[in-house]
Amino acid sequence: HVPKPGHKRTDSTHSSNESEYIFSSEIAEMEDIPSRTEEPSEKKVPLDMSLFLKLQKRVTELEQEKQVMQDELDRKEEQVLRSKAKEEERPQIRGAELEYESLKRQELESENKKLKNELNELRKALSEKSAPEVTAPGAPAYRVLMEQLTSVSEELDVRKEEVLILRSQLVSQKEAIQPKNTMTDSTILLEDVQKMKDKGEIAQAYIGLKETNRLLESQLQSQKRSHENEAEALRGEIQSLKEENNRQQQLLAQNLQLPPEARIEASLQHEITRLTNENLDLMEQLEKQDKTVRKLKKQLKVFAKKIGELEVGQMENISPGQIIDEPIRPVNIPRKEKDFQGMLEYKKEDEQKLVKNLILELKPRGVAVNLIPGLPAYILFMCVRHADYLNDDQKVRSLLTSTINSIKKVLKKRGDDFETVSFWLSNTCRFLHCLKQYSGEEGFMKHNTSRQNEHCLTNFDLAEYRQVLSDLAIQIYQQLVRVLENILQPMIVSGMLEHETIQGVSGVKPTGLRKRTSSIADEGTYTLDSILRQLNSFHSVMCQHGMDPELIKQVVKQMFYIIGAITLNNLLLRKDMCSWSKGMQIRYNVSQLEEWLRDKNLMNSGAKETLEPLIQAAQLLQVKKKTDDDAEAICSMCNALTTAQIVKVLNLYTPVNEFEERVSVSFIRTIQMRLRDRKDSPQLLMDAKHIFPVTFPFNPSSLALETIQIPASLGLGFISRV
Repeated sequence: HVPKPGHKRTDSTHSSNESEYIFSSEIAEMEDIPSRTEEPSEKKVPLDMSLFLKLQKRVTELEQEKQVMQDELDRKEEQVLRSKAKEEERPQIRGAELEYESLKRQELESENKKLKNELNELRKALSEKSAPEVTAPGAPAYRVLMEQLTSVSEELDVRKEEVLILRSQLVSQKEAIQPKNTMTDSTILLEDVQKMKDKGEIAQAYIGLKETNRLLESQLQSQKRSHENEAEALRGEIQSLKEENNRQQQLLAQNLQLPPEARIEASLQHEITRLTNENLDLMEQLEKQDKTVRKLKKQLKVFAKKIGELEVGQMENISPGQIIDEPIRPVNIPRKEKDFQGMLEYKKEDEQKLVKNLILELKPRGVAVNLIPGLPAYILFMCVRHADYLNDDQKVRSLLTSTINSIKKVLKKRGDDFETVSFWLSNTCRFLHCLKQYSGEEGFMKHNTSRQNEHCLTNFDLAEYRQVLSDLAIQIYQQLVRVLENILQPMIVSGMLEHETIQGVSGVKPTGLRKRTSSIADEGTYTLDSILRQLNSFHSVMCQHGMDPELIKQVVKQMFYIIGAITLNNLLLRKDMCSWSKGMQIRYNVSQLEEWLRDKNLMNSGAKETLEPLIQAAQLLQVKKKTDDDAEAICSMCNALTTAQIVKVLNLYTPVNEFEERVSVSFIRTIQMRLRDRKDSPQLLMDAKHIFPVTFPFNPSSLALETIQIPASLGLGFISRV
């Protein structure tokens, strides 16, 4: 029998986490000083700590200098590689220059020939067609001709000099470039140029060179861009390292100003933060590796299956004699999968991590969609089972207390979120059902399988904790109702009363009333469809979370009560809503809500009965209100309304048009006389804040605990299946 929840153990279970965070030998020595001697040594602590921090700062500076020198070395190596690449590219560039210069030389030679031909033709024409006196020495034409000849000769000399210079450059470059057995060899280029006597071939070769240059230029630009990107990334990394360095220096400066005790505490806190960040990074890496392992296992199974099929096909084609002659290969005997007992083992120091990952930081949306409903409850119960198996009452009590407190923290922090409240209401109820189902009591074991009966608790009776969890579930249910009310309240009046679901019925305004200016009605922000969509959203979320069907019925009943109470209260306070046409609109809206209940198989939830006062008020607006028989019918029909509510509706009733009369005072008095013996509340308005008592009927689960897998996304790698 387990002790009561209030029981506490002695200090034997006390442990210190200081040994887990030892930064240096100095801190370790500082911690050991009080235990070694009783002599006062507080004066040495600040000196040792200051020395340690200075040494740590010096180590950081040396690491930075080392990093700078390493970067400089990498940069030098990169420059050497670039220079080698340029040296390799230089012969190609020289070959292209040789070809270009040879082309230029040929072009100059062709121009020289052209000028010679023109000069000869000019001489010939002058000698044949001109008169002797024109071509005689000293004549004007003769002088002009001689001047042209002189200029042409000078130009020819210049061209010859250029040709000689180009030829000398070709010869020198030819000697400088080592001949290579490649297409860029200078001798091959010169031979090709000399063979290209046709101008078309020369132009084609020139175009090819241009394309080659363009390709080289594009490659250089791409390399330049890649180097710029690398440099930008390195600059960003350097900037982040500088910021981290500045932050570390500021932290060191602050620590130096603190007293010794606070300095040690700050250092420990900083190291804890660093280790936490490292653990988070490692957990992310582990999750990625788990995904990769699962993917590879699937691929391995597929390949193994294909190999098996191929081996079977080959065996069919092999004769029996060949099979006998073949040597027997060693066979891998697969290990039989371990038979799990439906328990989860964790270390005591990992308890806070367990409740943090499973309760405090869990996102309900991802868990509800991707995992089995109630998975956190099953995991917690399997941990409780292992503690019960070890007969460790302290571990059981600590885990249950931490679980309850963590759920309360989550609901206090995110108590206005419907998904969060619904999720933990479902899991709290499932945890409660598990404690009952595996308690070993005969009343809760009759629906179990033989395997489930083997999983019952053996050492502790947790009936008192079941009561605590039941009280917690009641609190969560009440919080869920408040969240529902806050979401539905802005929709109800507009959707149930003001919006015209049936168009044209209330087209004639009640006599004696002006049109009510309602921004909500005009804009149409909320309609009956808005309410129905919200109800669908609530219902789908509760089903995804695996909430018990009986509990869903109670939630729906409470929602319909809120809708009916708020609608009726506003009807009793607004004269413009008490008319025959509005009664028809209300009755139609109620019928749509009833249709929603039928679609969800919730007609037996009691939700329809909560709308009865609103239904009778709508009928009261539609029936005849003149004779004594009408009064008798009204009294028998409106049994869900109080006398005050019936009289209020009759007093507020407004005719739709001039052909209809108001309810007479005598008719109202007749109603009051007939209802005077009815014993009901004199209160006019319904209590919209009323919450029906909730119950949690026992709902055992058919899920076998030994089949439950722990997904890596929950970050519970420190617990293991048993």
